[in-house]
Amino acid sequence: MVEGLKVKTLEQERANFCLEEVKNLPKEKDKRDKYKANARRLPAFIVSNGLISTLAFYKSKEETKPVYYTLNKWLQKRGYIPRDKDALEEFVNKDFQILRLATTEILALANWLKRTVEIEIKEEKANSLGEREGQ
Repeated sequence: MVEGLKVKTLEQERANFCLEEVKNLPKEKDKRDKYKANARRLPAFIVSNGLISTLAFYKSKEETKPVYYTLNKWLQKRGYIPRDKDALEEFVNKDFQILRLATTEILALANWLKRTVEIEIKEEKANSLGEREGQ
């Protein structure tokens, strides 16, 4: 391999993006826990309801908006929507083929996001001495 040449796979890009998004979440436990819960159910929600319905739901509720913003940011980064546009507003008018491709891409990202929150956002559990983990 050529010294200094860095080639990343799309899977690596997704994993890195999700890791950065989770690391940049607010430090408040309740916000992190809500993000985790909403990210964990995201893949199933997309499969059950489709991308547009999922985007509409996640955009509509205050507690799910942070996950929506993560999806919006990724779609902009990958070129599915312009940088200054909103995913939901863009996809209601997009061609079916583009919507299908975007759904596949977001589902792949959603799986990485789910894995990432499960690893990075730890649930506090009391150990045998009654102390919290991480102390």
